[in-house]
This record gives sequence, structure tokens and C-alpha cells, in this order.
Amino acid sequence: MHSGVLSDYFEDTLTPLLRLKPAFLLRDGIFSPYERTRRQQGQLQSVLSRRSAMRENFVSLHQLEAVSWQDSPDGTVLRPAALIAGIGKQIRADISLLGKEFSSAKEKNLQIEGNRDELFVHSGAIISPHAVFDTTQGPIVIDAEARVAAFCLVKGPIYIGARTQLDSCHIANSIVGTECRLGGEISDSVIGSFTNKHHEGFVGHSLIGDWVNLGALTTTSDLKNNYGEVRLTFAGDKYSSGTIKFGCVIGDYAKTAIGTMLGTGSIVDLGANLFGLSHRSGYFRPFLWGETKIYDRNKFIEDAGRMMQRRGQSVTPALEKMLRGI
Repeated sequence: MHSGVLSDYFEDTLTPLLRLKPAFLLRDGIFSPYERTRRQQGQLQSVLSRRSAMRENFVSLHQLEAVSWQDSPDGTVLRPAALIAGIGKQIRADISLLGKEFSSAKEKNLQIEGNRDELFVHSGAIISPHAVFDTTQGPIVIDAEARVAAFCLVKGPIYIGARTQLDSCHIANSIVGTECRLGGEISDSVIGSFTNKHHEGFVGHSLIGDWVNLGALTTTSDLKNNYGEVRLTFAGDKYSSGTIKFGCVIGDYAKTAIGTMLGTGSIVDLGANLFGLSHRSGYFRPFLWGETKIYDRNKFIEDAGRMMQRRGQSVTPALEKMLRGI
């Protein structure tokens, strides 16, 4: 890709994560491609996209700076497994872009296994001396006002976003966005912002969006019984994942009830609320309510507003317009 040029090309299986944002806003390291390019280049040149018709919505919702959108049918397609495979490499590459407020934890009184110089902690982060950080497989970056409670195990490579809270959490090889609440076991995953997985349960090799709430004991399978390649189904079409290890794609504003078990390669689209059955597999359409019903759109927006208010956010007119258009 040319310098300063961003892409909005992606495999359809990533749609649940990208109905409300272009692909270049999806965090794939410490930063998203958009933020990374701005830090490196200072300005952007153009965006390659098949969704140029949505640019006004994207610009309004995310307050993007003015760039030239080029509508083209061709581009390098972002795939789910590639996002997970690139976690460690991209986190390490992004460390050079961190500000002076991050420092190596070499002199801090923390429990560190591996190279102490590979743990980077923001000066505003709050870390229990009884948490354990393992850098033997890669660097760990803890952002501003993040909290890591006692008895957490954090294994690099990993990025923990600003104001995210880890409680009784074992987490490895993952990227976590802003203001999440996480517990239980998490590995090889990318998690958006304002997402809750605060209780026991396993999430592995998965991509989880913003404002997701996973009920206690929600667990994702990430390996088939026959060790075969995982295949994904989206809106009736089947896709090869290219790997035997893949969990789920869970879109923005999705929710699961307590005790939900998600089969290998499941895709939960935006706003779906899964309850009623404990074992679920396959593709679940946007705004699914329970097993077969549809979440009333007015009720959904009302519930989303109530949830977002708890984090000091709101359903803006731009967001409501996009939600009603799905």
C-alpha cells in the first residue's frame, strides 16, 4: 500500500465488526491503521473502498479528517485469521510510536517473567504488585488508567487499552480496546472498546466488536473435534478460514446470555441478543432476539442508549441513523 493510503477492503465475514466503521478503524495492534498512519505521516492521502457511498456516515460518526475516497472494486482483502496471526508483529512494530508517558517497567516492583524491558506501562495505569506479567513470548503494553488487579496473568504479546479493567483474568496474545471489563480466560483475540467479558468463561482465537456483553460462562470453541480447517458461514455463504484454530466473530452491540456456548467459527452479527439455547453454532443475523425473533429497533436503540450512558457515551444522531439503516 502506498504511503498515507488506507483500505476499507475486507472479507464479508468481518461485516459484523464493520457495519459502523471502515476497516481502517479496526485496531490491529496498539493502534488502528488510521491512527498509525496519522502518527507516522501526519496526514492522510486517500481511502480505497468499495463503500464510498457510506463515507459521509463514517466521517460524521467517527469525526474523520477529510480524505479523498476512491471507489474501486480491487484491493487487498482483510481476513479474520490474518488479524489474529498479526497480533504480535503489529504490537511490536507500534511500540516505537508510543509517547514518553510509557516507560519500561524494569524498575517497577512488579512480578515479571521474561525480559523486564518488554513491559511498557503508562504512567497513569494502576497495576497490582500481585499480578504476573509474562514477556517470554512478546511485549506487553498497558495504556493510561488501565487497571490490572491482583492474581491476573498477562502474557505477551498484548496491548491493554486505556481505562480497561482486568479482574481475575488470564489473557495472552491479544489486543484490547478502551474501557473494557475483562475476566476469565482470553487468548489470541482482538477485542474492541467498551466490551464486557467480566466473568469466567473462555474466549479464544476470536474477534469481538465494540459494546459487546458476554454473559458469565460464555465460551467459544476454537478447534474442531477432527482438527480440520475451520469454515465460516456468513449470510448463507461459506468461507475458508485457512486455519484449524479459529473461534468466533462477534459484532458490535451483540450480547450473550449466561452459559452460552458458541461453536467453532460462529458469527454473531451486530445487535444480536442470544438467549434461550445454551449451545449455538453458525451465523446469527443482525438484531436477532433469542432464537428466532427480531429485536425491535426502537427498543434496541433505547437499550443501547441506557448501556452507553453508563460509560459516559450516548446514541448520537449519526449513530442512530446508521443503526436504523442496517
